[in-house]
Amino acid sequence: MNRFEYRIYDIVYENIINNKKNIEYRLLNDKSEKIKPGDEILFKVIDNDNKSILVTVTKKYIYNNIDELWNSKDTSKNTLNYTKEEFTNTLYDIFGKEKVINSKIVGIEFKKI
Repeated sequence: MNRFEYRIYDIVYENIINNKKNIEYRLLNDKSEKIKPGDEILFKVIDNDNKSILVTVTKKYIYNNIDELWNSKDTSKNTLNYTKEEFTNTLYDIFGKEKVINSKIVGIEFKKI
């Protein structure tokens, strides 16, 4: 088992705490590629290291693009009632449009410890 750390926004933290989110979406890169079921992730809130939550990875999904992610059944609970356009724009804002378009997306499903 390995432990990874990710920074998240406070709203994401609140949605995890309130059981509204159990999949974190990231661009597939060296770090996210190494994550496997059974690993732990410590999510720390940006600008507030006192707010964090430890989770265990239960599943991992890899999508070729946003369309594939959006059309999967995995998104139903984890897009926080965004429209596809809002979800896409949020990914663009966080990671940059060009990176999102040119990268695969990983969905890391987890449960709170």
